[in-house]
Amino acid sequence: MLLELSVKNYALIEDLTMDFSEGFTVITGETGAGKSILIKSIELIAGARADLSSIRSGCSICTITASFKYKNSKITDFLNNFSIPANDNVILIRRTIENTGKSKAFINDSQVSISVLSTLGELLIDFHGQDKKHLLLNLDSQLEILDNEIEDIKPLLKKSSDLYTKVKNLKSKLEAMNLSDAQRERKIDLYSFQIKEIEDAKLEFGEEATLEAELPKLKNAEKISSLSQEIISTLYSSDSATLGSILRAKKNIEAINSYGAGASTALSLIEQAYYQAEEAYKEIEDIFSKTSLDPEKLNISLERMELIKKLKKKYGNNIEDIIEYKNKIAEELDSLNNYKSNSERLKQEFESETKHLTEVCKTISNRRLEAAQVFAKSVQENLFDLEIKNAIFEVKFNRKELSANGYDLIEFMFCANKGEKILPLKNIASGGELSRVLLAIELSSKIKNDQIIIFDEIDTGTGGKTAEKIGEKLAELSKSKQVFSITHLAQVAAFTRTHIKIYKEIKNSRTYTKAKLLTESEHIEEIARMISGEKITKSALELAKDLNNNNNF
Repeated sequence: MLLELSVKNYALIEDLTMDFSEGFTVITGETGAGKSILIKSIELIAGARADLSSIRSGCSICTITASFKYKNSKITDFLNNFSIPANDNVILIRRTIENTGKSKAFINDSQVSISVLSTLGELLIDFHGQDKKHLLLNLDSQLEILDNEIEDIKPLLKKSSDLYTKVKNLKSKLEAMNLSDAQRERKIDLYSFQIKEIEDAKLEFGEEATLEAELPKLKNAEKISSLSQEIISTLYSSDSATLGSILRAKKNIEAINSYGAGASTALSLIEQAYYQAEEAYKEIEDIFSKTSLDPEKLNISLERMELIKKLKKKYGNNIEDIIEYKNKIAEELDSLNNYKSNSERLKQEFESETKHLTEVCKTISNRRLEAAQVFAKSVQENLFDLEIKNAIFEVKFNRKELSANGYDLIEFMFCANKGEKILPLKNIASGGELSRVLLAIELSSKIKNDQIIIFDEIDTGTGGKTAEKIGEKLAELSKSKQVFSITHLAQVAAFTRTHIKIYKEIKNSRTYTKAKLLTESEHIEEIARMISGEKITKSALELAKDLNNNNNF
């Protein structure tokens, strides 16, 4: 749900911050007050294209910030996919538009492209209004809605997805085997040569790391030996060896200490120095004993490293990749050498798995057909309630190629009047009528995600009983989703839980769009204004109170 929206220097808005609540929120105000500006600012947060002319006159930049609370696992996957930090299931989106033409977007303080923001926006918000791109008009969304009506569809879809992957892989293998004799022979020769080259190298896992550790010692054996001898002489074997000098000093300190001079600390330190110097001597002596000049071993190691380097250039980044490549082409070589028997086996397996996939797709399709009848009936009943009495709503089924989600190509169809041709939803001309159809679909759908729904003047061209039904259905939908609606009708506004009034204010010859969260008494007064106009009559006020009593504002 949308928690907070902050708009600065956008159109007629200078600085506006609003908090929002769950349930049904209506936005009202006189024509031209700026209701659409508020909605357009939310569209920008959802990734809509920016218009430089919308930056407030005299300003160089406009900034829109919004925070959302979410539960949808798809949003979690989205954030993980783009390595965007998630903070307690809250998303903070910031959008800036500069008069230079630059537009920037940030999600939880991570800068993203506008296309990435738009993808997130579709998960967060669905706009139902004039000239908007409705997610419910997308055929994939329609299929998702229908599948959510079927309780046991997920295991079937998982099965079809697994089978489709298997069939696709088998088809690829068959196509790869469909070579001419000359092509097949060339591949056999190539793979045979490559396998022999790798096998002759007799590579071992970890060999490269061992060589890299040994080569510096082999290359510098003479220097290591010379330095080791010098260190051994300094510490132990020369007349002025360090160990002998420390030992003599130790004896003298022991004598000083025995005379009561309090040299115990010095004695302890000189003993430590002796032991450490002795350990250093033993380690260097061990290194010296293991170091030998071996030009032959050095040459063998260098040649080995060159061979590994050559194979890496041809077959992989490391020894593991090279061996993996060899195993892979060995399988392909086997298939090529046994072309006829393998081809027949793959063909039979392909046909068998395709038949199995077709059967699963048929089962899915039958379940969808059953669910479509129930769903269409529910949508049609909601349309009747919304005063589209002659409405016909159907789910059209067409056949497509086998796929991971079945072979059904479905589309929602609608007709508002008797005798007219039933058409896809996208062909509905009336924006207000389309909004009511989409509302009916939302009400009938079992998809209960936390996507925000925004209706922009869903009540256009309606009034009276129809408007009341629209308000009632919007309130019903808001029990499962956060719903916003711009409205000019009191009958719709009466059902709201939260009422926001948009108005204009003129200061110092400049116009400002403002927004106010109404109290219950202000809510009733605004409904009365919507009924009678600027001059609120006593009868309009009484009617507003009666309308308000029908809901829980």
